[in-house]
Amino acid sequence: MKPLLPLLLTLGLGFGPGQALAEEEPDMIGTMGQLQLFLHKLSLSVDAGNIELADFYAHELEEAIEASESIEAYHDIPVGRLTGSILTPTFEQFEKALDGGEPEAVRSRLRGVISSCNGCHEATGYGFIRIAPSDANPYMQDFRPRD
Repeated sequence: MKPLLPLLLTLGLGFGPGQALAEEEPDMIGTMGQLQLFLHKLSLSVDAGNIELADFYAHELEEAIEASESIEAYHDIPVGRLTGSILTPTFEQFEKALDGGEPEAVRSRLRGVISSCNGCHEATGYGFIRIAPSDANPYMQDFRPRD
């Protein structure tokens, strides 16, 4: 048992504090990936005229926005505050348009959400990351409404 004790202590120290610090780092890339995924699927749903699916992806996008708002800072950038002041208000306008059911208003507000993403990227020095509308469907999913 005595020869095993130094090994266990070494392993414990090797994984202890460093592991805790790694877990505290916000998952910025994962969160941004979720935002992009759900925004793209929302856009494809809107383009297909599938309001039921658009509602679903709007809810998923809202949860990803909330996750972004919970990131206090990433590389000294106040991500949560910026998300709350730039993206959230335009997303709320989109939700109102979606509830109103006017297709052109929905498309216009969705473009506003995309512009907000790019505005935040510009404000944080990441303007080289540009989100652009796309009607390309890389998913194994049909976005049209059911018959």
